[in-house]
Amino acid sequence: MTNKHRKSLSDTLKNLMSSGYRLADAQIAALPDESLQSHDWRLDSVEQIRQEQGKALVIAVSSVQRCMKLIFVEVLMPHSDFSPMTLLRRLFPMRQKANLAFSPVYFN
Repeated sequence: MTNKHRKSLSDTLKNLMSSGYRLADAQIAALPDESLQSHDWRLDSVEQIRQEQGKALVIAVSSVQRCMKLIFVEVLMPHSDFSPMTLLRRLFPMRQKANLAFSPVYFN
């Protein structure tokens, strides 16, 4: 049984773009991490789209501070090394490990 209501990649991208999102293209990829990083990035949607060529993961994020609404598209291949953590590390500033201090926690 086929699902006639299944979204296509192009329909998903059109819907997001009509809401003000833009594709994270080579221009975005070329920006230094500091130009993208912000503490207020929000994950707006994640959709897995099945296509004849395989699956694609569409991730929409937004930041008020950066005035950006971006769409990341990852084609998921068997044995793919894509991890959403790669994207998170690019968007969120990482704390310097040297600045972290751990204190013991005592429970009564």
